[in-house]
Amino acid sequence: MPSALWYWGAVVRVDAARDLLTTIGTRVDGEHVRSQTPDTGHVTLFYAPLRGPEDATTLADRVREDVGRLPAFDLRCAGFDEFPSAARPVAWLAVADGAESLHELRNVLCTCDEDCHRHAFIPHLTLAYGEDPASYATAREAIRDEAEHTTITTRIDAIWIAGFPADGHPARDLRYVERIPLASG
Repeated sequence: MPSALWYWGAVVRVDAARDLLTTIGTRVDGEHVRSQTPDTGHVTLFYAPLRGPEDATTLADRVREDVGRLPAFDLRCAGFDEFPSAARPVAWLAVADGAESLHELRNVLCTCDEDCHRHAFIPHLTLAYGEDPASYATAREAIRDEAEHTTITTRIDAIWIAGFPADGHPARDLRYVERIPLASG
């Protein structure tokens, strides 16, 4: 039976990360170290409370007007980094340009709904999750090698309400549901 609750949030899509995520996916085992699915490269801006599977539209309606006033911008990601953890390390590509715009988007989103993000907001493009820290330690250099030689540049002209079931995984089960355009500019 599918999960009755979903993790919904707001993200900017980074479709230009597809090649990097595809390559990383070939260099990790997929179960103990999960690369982000190539068609779901993104920077997470905001996490809403757990809600029903149909609630993406409600969240989109709540933020649409305010988000639509913010201008489109360019995003550049470069530089490997990670969130170290004894339980689940995460490898990511840093935001080199565009962080101010991401912070502005996040601030607007946080005024429209309850934010459930549990950590300080560090804009980043997730590359892989170490479901098993020992396996991650083995795969870390391969991920780092790919990430350190990659710069991703893209135009951000919208945010997306995206989510995954509470019993799912953000690397393999993320779905983009509602597109909210930014102002032209």
